[in-house]
Amino acid sequence: MKLSTISSKGQITVPKRIRDMLNLNEGDQIAFILENGNIVVRKANVRIHIEDLEGLAIE
Repeated sequence: MKLSTISSKGQITVPKRIRDMLNLNEGDQIAFILENGNIVVRKANVRIHIEDLEGLAIE
């Protein structure tokens, strides 16, 4: 287990070993998911979710 401290701006640093294992690079997005009172951090999928399209007009 690796630890990270939340900064005064609410930022965290993903440890290098984990960034390397997940092939995370500058500009990549990560997702924060709440599961059973825990925060799960995953590399974000680039897929478009239906909820993201809600309210967009189709021409």
